[in-house]
Amino acid sequence: MVTAEPGSTQRWFAPGFLEREPARGGALLHSLRDADAESYALVCDALAAYDVRGRLAEIAAPVLAIAGVDDAPTPPASLEEIAVGVRNGRLVTLDAVGHLAPAEAPHAVSSLVTSHVTASDQAYAAGMNVRRQVLGDAHVDRATAAITDVNRDYQDLITRYAWGTIWTRPGLARRDRSIGVLTALVAGRHFEELEFHLRAALTNGLTREEIIEVLLQTSIYVGVPAANTAFAVANRVLNE
Repeated sequence: MVTAEPGSTQRWFAPGFLEREPARGGALLHSLRDADAESYALVCDALAAYDVRGRLAEIAAPVLAIAGVDDAPTPPASLEEIAVGVRNGRLVTLDAVGHLAPAEAPHAVSSLVTSHVTASDQAYAAGMNVRRQVLGDAHVDRATAAITDVNRDYQDLITRYAWGTIWTRPGLARRDRSIGVLTALVAGRHFEELEFHLRAALTNGLTREEIIEVLLQTSIYVGVPAANTAFAVANRVLNE
């Protein structure tokens, strides 16, 4: 077994790990011992000063935070702060694990990461599939072609969650979801989106007459001015 500064061993590993896995632990301690001391210290200083916790809420992608119960440098509370701070985070805490979870519990970490990535990819794939079915390939292709560095995370968000999580739920039929969407768009006066959601409603099985009834119902509870614009849009779409 490689000897090392006792403090490093305690900070890096959970109690008993070096006894159980001397080769793996020894290789990691070798890398620490062989690192240039000044460079290592400079990296530590840089990391200590790089605090971006105030920007966690900007992260829209799903985040999996894996913490070791015996991790002293980054304890579970630190990982929980990240998981809670991002828009969609999850914290998993591993027992008998210190600072280097991938080395101390490789199978558990691998399984967690694989499940996380697979679930995330499945949600995106399911969302894109439903989005194309409801809105049509031409609309989705235009939206995809218009993706920039500014709206990339937003497009990913609506594909995964609006389309991949909500629209795929079994609780309502798609035609019923279209009724809710049309009502909400008129109520919010989002007429720029009403046109393509009227076409989506037809795709989802609503008839021309049913759409007219939805707009009539909406006009009573939302108001005539909004209904005026909604019927103007519907007149154009339904008479195409």
